[in-house]
Amino acid sequence: NPAAVATGTAGHVLTSAGAGAPPTFAAVAANAGTLSFQARISGNLSVSATTQTELVYNAENTDSDAKYNVSTGRYTPGVAGTYFVSASVTFAPSSNVGVGASGYLKIRANGTGTEFGQTSNQGSGDSNDEAWNANAVITLGSSDYISVWWYHTATAGSMLSDQSWFSGFRIA
Repeated sequence: NPAAVATGTAGHVLTSAGAGAPPTFAAVAANAGTLSFQARISGNLSVSATTQTELVYNAENTDSDAKYNVSTGRYTPGVAGTYFVSASVTFAPSSNVGVGASGYLKIRANGTGTEFGQTSNQGSGDSNDEAWNANAVITLGSSDYISVWWYHTATAGSMLSDQSWFSGFRIA
């Protein structure tokens, strides 16, 4: 059944009032979109085969609150909340990947434990560049950090510069 929706105030967003109730306007959460960053790999980064590697995106495009560390590749917002994070790499294998070989790109909180946004694939029998992406919504405590990890079963290679990035922002 159609229902009238009251006029909102400038800067407010339309929110659900629950099943059977008309939506209402509300102020955007004060922390949404804060603590944002984006980093990239500024030069090709060599990675080994059969070794879990914490990737270091060593150049910042933006870092609104200086919470990303270009030396460690870790984002430590210092504020408990829920964050959207995204990582991407373009992997140039140093040799034929081989059918059945596999690899993964993972986003981890605190380097161990639960892994978020994992992507993986199996080899195609060639040495073409491969693009990998992972996205996640992660709830962090005030001392937690987020980083990106790489592993490949068959071949070493390079993460290509400026085609590999890591970014995120606080959503709640």
